[in-house]
Amino acid sequence: MSEPLTTVVDDPARAAGLCAACPHPSHEHDPLGVRFCAATTVSALPRGCICR
Repeated sequence: MSEPLTTVVDDPARAAGLCAACPHPSHEHDPLGVRFCAATTVSALPRGCICR
């Protein structure tokens, strides 16, 4: 049997649904915005937002 998939969120902003890279809520990101903001956060890049 497989175990249920769980997600651990250590960042309170992410737990609240906020993006760590831009001022927009995570649920408002399109697929490109999700990838852009994730790369921005992981790489700690100082760049602007591409969200619509």
